[in-house]
Amino acid sequence: MAFIIATLLAKRQAIKEGFSQDLVVDLAGYILVAGIIGARLLYVAINLKEYQKTPIEILMLQHGGLSFYGGALVAFLASIWFLKRHKVPFLKIADLLAPFLALGQSIGRLGCLLRGCCFGRIVQSGLRIKFPDEVVYRHPTQVYASIIDFLIFVLLKRLYRRRHPEGEIFLLFVILYSFKRFSLDFLRGDVAPIYSGLTVFQIISLFILIVSCSIFIFRRCKALKK
Repeated sequence: MAFIIATLLAKRQAIKEGFSQDLVVDLAGYILVAGIIGARLLYVAINLKEYQKTPIEILMLQHGGLSFYGGALVAFLASIWFLKRHKVPFLKIADLLAPFLALGQSIGRLGCLLRGCCFGRIVQSGLRIKFPDEVVYRHPTQVYASIIDFLIFVLLKRLYRRRHPEGEIFLLFVILYSFKRFSLDFLRGDVAPIYSGLTVFQIISLFILIVSCSIFIFRRCKALKK
């Protein structure tokens, strides 16, 4: 549902801006396939011990197990290849798609809630949720993520309507998403810390956040000098 809604809205926006609707639909197909492959590969790599005894489980996507950053990387590379092949500027399309990527994430996190994955740490009071197969209450991290992603969608959509340097909307999506993931992982209960109390995804998020913020500041400074 997340994929269909995000694709349809992105296609409508693309038509308004003079792009072929087939271009967006075809690109979305590449993103979907590449994203699932990359997301699964990273998840399996991180949880390799669990799959060594039953390798067939690697193919059982219905049992859950996808990592956003793995999917994002492979989908990013596939998008560059696809758009270069069709001689379409990557940054312009990336800006167009960025708000809908956030919206897709927002809807997708509700799927995480229904599946019971990406769950939060055990909590005794405050806002909390109890899954049917558990007796403890947890932080509803899936709900937090869904709400934040939706707010990112609203913000990027508003900024997209204004005049902006090419690539800036996509860059803001990367900055906001990586900051959100870094922050929310402190409340997650499904990923163990690996270094200095940080999870592998927090380390990845921190790296992406530093790089993307540096690029953003550099581009802004360069623009001011012109």
